[in-house]
Amino acid sequence: MLFSVEYDHGSALSFYVIPDAGGAAPVVRLRSAGTDIAVVTANNVRSEILASGRHATGQCGFLIDDGIVANLAGYDDLEVIETKSGLRVYRRRLPAHLEAKVFRLETHLMTLRNIDDVFKERFQFWYPGVDRHGSETARQVFHIHQLSSAYISGRLLLSNVQLDLTKGYRSIAMLRDPFNELAERLIILKNIGTRAEELLGARDALTFEPVIEALGEVETFDRQSCRRFLKRAEKPILAVLSNPLVRQLTSNTFEEAPAKGRMGNALEMLAQFEVLGLRSDAGTFARALAETFDCDPAAVPVVGEPASVVELAAILRDGREAEALLDIDLELYEHTAHAFALHAPES
Repeated sequence: MLFSVEYDHGSALSFYVIPDAGGAAPVVRLRSAGTDIAVVTANNVRSEILASGRHATGQCGFLIDDGIVANLAGYDDLEVIETKSGLRVYRRRLPAHLEAKVFRLETHLMTLRNIDDVFKERFQFWYPGVDRHGSETARQVFHIHQLSSAYISGRLLLSNVQLDLTKGYRSIAMLRDPFNELAERLIILKNIGTRAEELLGARDALTFEPVIEALGEVETFDRQSCRRFLKRAEKPILAVLSNPLVRQLTSNTFEEAPAKGRMGNALEMLAQFEVLGLRSDAGTFARALAETFDCDPAAVPVVGEPASVVELAAILRDGREAEALLDIDLELYEHTAHAFALHAPES
């Protein structure tokens, strides 16, 4: 989905929304104080969008004025939500919104949405898990007109947004022990059943489909079953699970396996992050976020590790199969953890 807001003059608002289904007339909800005040179907034909082939009829524009919403200018907290995706197309700027652009690189398959939620009301634009809305939308949110107050998170490839991040974005990320991340991925993918697209999004549901099918034959994650799975799994299945962090930092596609020579590139990428932390020291990461963005420290969650993840990670750590699968990620994590240990304050 693509969208753009051309102007908001208070009593008149103009924007367009191009849905993924290129011939449908998009519908938006206008909200204030958490309540719908109007539902509007596209009421303006955009000839330039029709001519470009982006929409079959061009009826994807919106002109909202007092004839549609009485006293439109009086809704200081007006929001525009695209009904099908639930994506916020626009929200009016409030004095409480921070003058900053923040990107949180999601490195976990099970997203850290509770961290994103802390910033929901702190920014004019708030796009958590933007990767779930598709690559076009993920790129679009970085190019909103006159964007100056925004929080964006997503499990994106840095190569796809690296140029965008140089335009005033402050980047943050939490890294996790690779064995723990692999353990959680195996647990999630084994138990996800038919809810893959709902829980992971269309892209990841498709990416992990062969892994989900293969894990259907695994009865339990004991030591023997884990080793058997990692030894016997076909190469395409193991490729999907291998080195996800370095892949995300250095590859051009999620299918591209990172080479050992990418370690230097990955470290260069991490050096550009303003707030970088480890899940094993989530308290320090939470305090750094609170200090950097002037939040109540008590409001920033300290993300722990589920017992089931720790238990399975211990089994994976005890075998060579998982270590071979995560070799570059383990090297990167060890290097990063060592750097944090060197700069840790003395107790």
